[in-house]
Amino acid sequence: MKQAVLEQPAGKQVASPIKIGGNMKVGISSFGAWMLGVGSIIGSMAWLMQGPMLARSGPAACMVAWIIAGALTLPLALILMELSSMFPSAGGPYVYKYYALKRLIPGMGELLGFLTGWLFWVSIIVGLACMSNGLANLVSSTFYGSASASPIWFGPVVIFALFGSTTALNFLSIGQASKASILFTIMKFTMAFTFAALVLASGHPSLDNVMQLANPAGSTNFVANVSSVLMLALAGFGFMEISGCTSSETANAEKSVPRAMFLTLLSVTLIYLTMCFCVSIASSYVLSADKSTLVVPGTTIQATCPALAGMIGGPLWGQIFTAAVIASIVGCGFTALLGLARVSYSMAETKLFPKQFAHLDEVSKVPTYSLWFQFWCVALIGIAANLVSRSGLFPDAYAFLGDTFGVMYAFVAMLYGVCVVSLRYTDPDLPRPFKIGKSGNALVWTMALITLGIWGYAALGCVSWVEQVTAVAILLSGIPIYFYYRRINASQ
Repeated sequence: MKQAVLEQPAGKQVASPIKIGGNMKVGISSFGAWMLGVGSIIGSMAWLMQGPMLARSGPAACMVAWIIAGALTLPLALILMELSSMFPSAGGPYVYKYYALKRLIPGMGELLGFLTGWLFWVSIIVGLACMSNGLANLVSSTFYGSASASPIWFGPVVIFALFGSTTALNFLSIGQASKASILFTIMKFTMAFTFAALVLASGHPSLDNVMQLANPAGSTNFVANVSSVLMLALAGFGFMEISGCTSSETANAEKSVPRAMFLTLLSVTLIYLTMCFCVSIASSYVLSADKSTLVVPGTTIQATCPALAGMIGGPLWGQIFTAAVIASIVGCGFTALLGLARVSYSMAETKLFPKQFAHLDEVSKVPTYSLWFQFWCVALIGIAANLVSRSGLFPDAYAFLGDTFGVMYAFVAMLYGVCVVSLRYTDPDLPRPFKIGKSGNALVWTMALITLGIWGYAALGCVSWVEQVTAVAILLSGIPIYFYYRRINASQ
């Protein structure tokens, strides 16, 4: 693999992070990289979040929010495609920013690079904790009628079991893991197609439902209704760069990973729009008693895919979709943790995380310590959020963590824009198999500014201060970690 050189202010030269992951096995094909991208995004949100989003915005505004989110994620996708073509490295999203910021801001660049890697790592942990609470709500509703009716211990047990099983799957070799990812992802495409067919064949869908401009609370401010769910919609595209985390294990990564990211964006947008449309036309709805989601009038049937499948096709279809959603969440957790372990591995390789995280299993060549550490982190955060939500501090851990993850990921997205522009000037000769624009830097500047504007607006204007403060506090918690490991490395 080609080695680039990074010149430090003191005149020293160190190997570029491009080489991180050279000891890992290659076991992911171009198709496998695409399936990994889709599988890490589509977990619970497509099947369970439509009800809470429709409750905030109404059907028409929710559809528009998904369309806007997909369109506005395209500039970010193009940026990620260029960066991933330059750095076919393990932990790619961390490496992009770590390398670029060290080049852009000598001295402070390493701290900023670490913080952006930490932010990416911990934002995915929060996103997975959010997803686990969606699973806990679903399973609680299946066995007890609602999440609030289940015993307080039930949600934590479900969350612990989810991350225990998905972590265990990650001890497979990368070739076996890729095959498992492909099977999970094909199942998700099948779920979307089957649910759409079930709704359209029911004889009851109404296009009038999806044309409603007001939200269920009666607000006719369409822009405000769209804004109320735009952050959640943008967060729905948040794991798009996971295929870049496994670049060192992907065949012909310089070309196959950028292609996988583009196909991931198209596929995920189609699934979200299809599910929002089908849920909207399946029935009329009213707000639930706690006003957190929508239910079918006169019933407690929520506007989720499993519940609506059961209403339309009977209990068997409801059970099939409940099992499928559980499998979807397991598949998403599995693939997201797979990519995330490569991020902490690469942070350890740059000596800014515990050195044990860079240890690879002798047979499978997977980072075992990273996998176990992130298991405990994500399980504890998911369980804590579940227990706090039962205390009444916030009504739904699922939606709260979704918004918090969105704010954190917005910071990550904006930094990608900064990095791709800076690398055009600091490293103009670094090979770029995919490049935004055939010549010049005008188009890349445009994509970066759009990304900064959209994700900045989403982080500052589409969520409450509680989610913003929570996100900033989690980011700043990385500063003592950085200085701790800098001090340890300096003393060795």
